[in-house]
Amino acid sequence: MSDEFRKVLYTVDQTGNRRWVYSSLIPGWFHNKRLIVAYILMGFYLLMPWIEIGGQQAIFLDIGSLKFTIFGTTFWATDTTYLVLLLGFLAICLFFFTALFGRVWCGWACPETVFLEFLFRPIERLIEGNPAARRQLDQAPWSFNKLWKKGLKLLIYAFLAWILASTLLAYFIGRDRLLGMMASSPLDNPTPFILTCAVVGLVLFQFGWFREQFCTVLCPYARFQSVMMDANSLTVGYDHKRGEPRGKPRKDPNSTLGDCIDCKQCVRVCPTGIDIRNGLQLECVACAACIDACDSVMVNIEKPTGLIRYATERSLGGEPSRLIRPRVMVYASMLVIYVVIFGYRLSTRPLSEAIVIRGALDSPFSYVGSDRDEISNHLTVRVSNKSDKPKAYTFEVVPNDEIKLITPITPFPVAAGQIGNAPIFIELEVEELNHGKLPVTIVVRDGEGFETSLPVTLLGPG
Repeated sequence: MSDEFRKVLYTVDQTGNRRWVYSSLIPGWFHNKRLIVAYILMGFYLLMPWIEIGGQQAIFLDIGSLKFTIFGTTFWATDTTYLVLLLGFLAICLFFFTALFGRVWCGWACPETVFLEFLFRPIERLIEGNPAARRQLDQAPWSFNKLWKKGLKLLIYAFLAWILASTLLAYFIGRDRLLGMMASSPLDNPTPFILTCAVVGLVLFQFGWFREQFCTVLCPYARFQSVMMDANSLTVGYDHKRGEPRGKPRKDPNSTLGDCIDCKQCVRVCPTGIDIRNGLQLECVACAACIDACDSVMVNIEKPTGLIRYATERSLGGEPSRLIRPRVMVYASMLVIYVVIFGYRLSTRPLSEAIVIRGALDSPFSYVGSDRDEISNHLTVRVSNKSDKPKAYTFEVVPNDEIKLITPITPFPVAAGQIGNAPIFIELEVEELNHGKLPVTIVVRDGEGFETSLPVTLLGPG
């Protein structure tokens, strides 16, 4: 096997110009399963902003308020522990599933693959025809036929891009606000309108022109997959021993040709234009299109299917594969640890938080009365109610001997999902201070089991 193919990308010719990919479609078992997965994922993306869980938008990433609602649970900006755990969990999932199943994410669940192969390319095939017709149309001079086909495709692409962009915006500003903006002039909401137009343009550029170059040129996953995979990882591979040497089928019983008849159907259906028979390559997204194509040919020539199949490098070489191996066990153990910690932290997550704030422009203390033997400190207790119902909070200063805590409202109400700033005044005699300071503790309670102690230092003269 020559290594000439490794000197340049399949989508680039020897002069550096782009070689456009006109992939064919051969339905098969894997295509049908990927179709189901793709439409489930597209439905998930399009429907989540419109589904309510617990009276809230199912997924709402409210960056302006620093609140993130995920399936009915709202996380605040102070819940950074959960974000760290979630990102760590996703990273270990990437390592674990790549070590086991190779690039299953790229071929089955990546948005680039899902939207390009099951939304935009089917529309292109419907309007412009099969690969030969599309190639001929692109190479033909501009005419009415070419103009209306390209124009219709662009118009449908733009409409789909607008739906995808609007849905993305709904995740960040909320569906109700999005519908309100759609009913008003773009001049009333210039920033969201500009962002929507930018995303529409990006989607059109990606799925209308850039396409597979994102996978082969920009995506970093293809580059570092070799670090996470080994000879026991599942990949889409060509059985070199069974297929070689290639050649047209013959009825000669003494023929030494392999099962590969060099029909190149596996190349024609590849969305990145590679030849899987050259071995594992970074451009391969493991979409299994070549498996369906090859199996259909094998059925026609009455040969066993599986010449191209999901397999490990060891099994393709005739050696037994090992599913359980050190790196898989390490990743699996780390996943279990992350799940246990995340589940525990989530189950014990407090739905209230409180901090004490001393105003930057406030005086450290003020005198009470004219005798100047008693002082007052003005503080603010910021209370966050993360629950889905209103709560009322009480405040107590410890130790409370000779110290008086005054608040305008007792108990202090805070609406569901809101932050309240409770002003409090602590009065004490000057003789209680030690060199102008006195450490105390403010206890905050909600009457439903929540209690937190906030240390604070009272200030005075001296």
